[in-house]
Amino acid sequence: MKKTSKKKQKGIAERKTEVKRTHDVPYKAIGLGTLLWLIVTWLFFGHGIVRTPTLAKGQKVPSTITASVDFRCENLSDTDLARSRAAASVPLVFTIDPAPAQDAIRIMGELFNRLGKHAVASTNEQPSIIKSMNDLIIKSSIDATALVAVVPTNAIKETKSVVLTGLEQVMAKGILPDEYRITLFANKSNEKLTIASGTDTVGRTVSLLDLYSSRSAIKAITESISDRPRRELLNRLLATVVVENMSYDKEATAAAGKLEADKVAPSIQRYPEGTIIARAGDEVTDQIQLLIKRHDEQRIADKDALEQSLEILGNGILLLAGLIVTAVILRVGNTTMIRDPRQLVLMILLSLFTLGTARLLTHIAGYYAPIAPMVVYLVPHALAILLTGILLGGSAAICLGFWTSFGTAVLFDQSFSVFALGMVITVTAASCARNVHRRASLFRAGIWVCAVKVIYVLITAILNQPNLPTLGWQIAAAVISGMLATILTILLIPAFEKAFKITTDITLLELSDMGHPLLQKMAMQAPGTYHHSLMVATLAQNAAEAIGANPLLVRVCAYYHDIGKMAKPEFFTENIQHKENPHDDLSPHMSALVISSHVKEGLTLAKRHKLPQPILDAIEQHHGNGLISFFYHKAKQLQGDGKTSMADLINDSDFRYGGAPAVTPEMAILALADSAEAASRSIEKPTPQKISNMMDDIFAGKIRDGQLDYANLTMAEINAVKHSFIFSLSNMLHGRIPYPKDNDNHTAKSTGKASAPAEQTPKAG
Repeated sequence: MKKTSKKKQKGIAERKTEVKRTHDVPYKAIGLGTLLWLIVTWLFFGHGIVRTPTLAKGQKVPSTITASVDFRCENLSDTDLARSRAAASVPLVFTIDPAPAQDAIRIMGELFNRLGKHAVASTNEQPSIIKSMNDLIIKSSIDATALVAVVPTNAIKETKSVVLTGLEQVMAKGILPDEYRITLFANKSNEKLTIASGTDTVGRTVSLLDLYSSRSAIKAITESISDRPRRELLNRLLATVVVENMSYDKEATAAAGKLEADKVAPSIQRYPEGTIIARAGDEVTDQIQLLIKRHDEQRIADKDALEQSLEILGNGILLLAGLIVTAVILRVGNTTMIRDPRQLVLMILLSLFTLGTARLLTHIAGYYAPIAPMVVYLVPHALAILLTGILLGGSAAICLGFWTSFGTAVLFDQSFSVFALGMVITVTAASCARNVHRRASLFRAGIWVCAVKVIYVLITAILNQPNLPTLGWQIAAAVISGMLATILTILLIPAFEKAFKITTDITLLELSDMGHPLLQKMAMQAPGTYHHSLMVATLAQNAAEAIGANPLLVRVCAYYHDIGKMAKPEFFTENIQHKENPHDDLSPHMSALVISSHVKEGLTLAKRHKLPQPILDAIEQHHGNGLISFFYHKAKQLQGDGKTSMADLINDSDFRYGGAPAVTPEMAILALADSAEAASRSIEKPTPQKISNMMDDIFAGKIRDGQLDYANLTMAEINAVKHSFIFSLSNMLHGRIPYPKDNDNHTAKSTGKASAPAEQTPKAG
């Protein structure tokens, strides 16, 4: 008896699976958390305390702000006034068009050339020359014969020189239109202006008195001609070619004014301690925003190194407290995740993306104040939450959302409003990401996130009362941030799935397609196993829904859990049908080896087809290290009958599967469903009571054998699974009322009479 007891104990010891004992303290998680804390603290406060503008331009100041230190700040009104005056003092810029001078010189030069030809031409040629001269001066009322009369032959050359030289000099100096004198200079003769050449704004500055009008320009050209009739005739002639050639350059004037205004130094004023920076109810202006910014900068600068270090330390401790609370929530909500470094690294990366973007936005807001009111709504909270919810589950998403909301609140000067916004987005995004089975569902999630952010903007607008443009930009920022988060989530999910070996419901749904090559191959090669897998999938899915497990995961795993049977389908009962049983020619040990090999074959096949890890786990764990009881008892029976040598001890470890017990509720449900469906086939004339008794035996055996020790299932959940199986199997295996023999029909066939219609035959079930 003693020897037998020892053998029994040895068998029990051998059947138990070695399970790695985890440390009570998750050192890897603590190390990763410490690293995250140090990175975020350096990211936020590595360059000192940074104050982020929180008051938007146009909103009402919530409470009176008083200076706590002396500081200096620019007076924007005084600076603007001084710069406006500097810009206004800049002379107006005009440009000279060279085309009128060129045309005038060309016409007058050609006119005097023809006049010279007329002087030496014959009497017959002179009329044609007069005609050509009239063609040149057609715009004037002067006849060329009058010009011939007043300009003698000996004075042609001199007169030509005087006119052309005068035209060049006068028009190069500039002829200002009279309308500019009235509109731009209000007839003030002592004004200055700048004449630029082309696009060059740096030109010569002249007095208005030095510029010609059309009349004074003509007079200046001909004043050196002493002969009065000749001078008067030329004045009339020049009136047609001497035109105003100066135009006002508004853009060049503005550029010159800006250049001059930029030279004006800002007007800096001193604001003593106790000065009221802004009163409650005042509308926030650029001046108030600048005063608050300079006051905060001075307050930080006045602190010594010790005070600044203590403030940074205080904020760092606050971040550490938030991280510890997050870790506690994560450990309570998901005990396994905190011990999984791979998943923790993913959460850390996503949180750093959110917090890093928030820090970048605050940095930009420090240099570009107009975006300050939108910074809070541009922080991409939703991206990390949606990705975490889809990849790691809702509890992880809530924990990550709490941490990122807490971190951004610390960054924004411990702002409760920022924390509340982050948590509202967290709850919304995590709720929407729970049941995302299709990528299109993410767009609905994005719409919900955008809607919640817009509602939050409107609620805060009631309190802060921003002006309409600011409110519009805040709403736009909320919508853009939400939609970008959705689009990036869709793009990044495949990359994160592959990088971190995570299987999402989206991938599982794709694998549930019965047209998958493996499932099609199983339907052809092992139809009994295929049907068995479908039945197991139905049982497991219903049970998973009953206890709140993942029904999609367990259903898809059920489809593929027995793919290893395709290697030798004829050795499994469901595929034998009416053929000869191949196990009749094998020893129990060999039969057990063949049966257990389908786990290894299934793993090989799954890896070859690159199936995700959950399906590999299902193949390995759906039998665990359970006993192949039929062949074990057959071996015992053969030994008892004397058909095998007593020296060959029967060790139950030789009749056990080589897998591992289930470690998740879904794998435990699959293992139970597999056994339940297979056993239910052996029930003759199944009734609910027979099914219930069989389920009691199966569940008790699994528990007794230790197959559910690591599945994280309570007894209440195990009972719920059992009742679900009983209900499902009772409906699947329900009996039918036997169809009575249709004697009338039989008689009718023999006598040739017609029988009753088939629809009148009673049916059941």
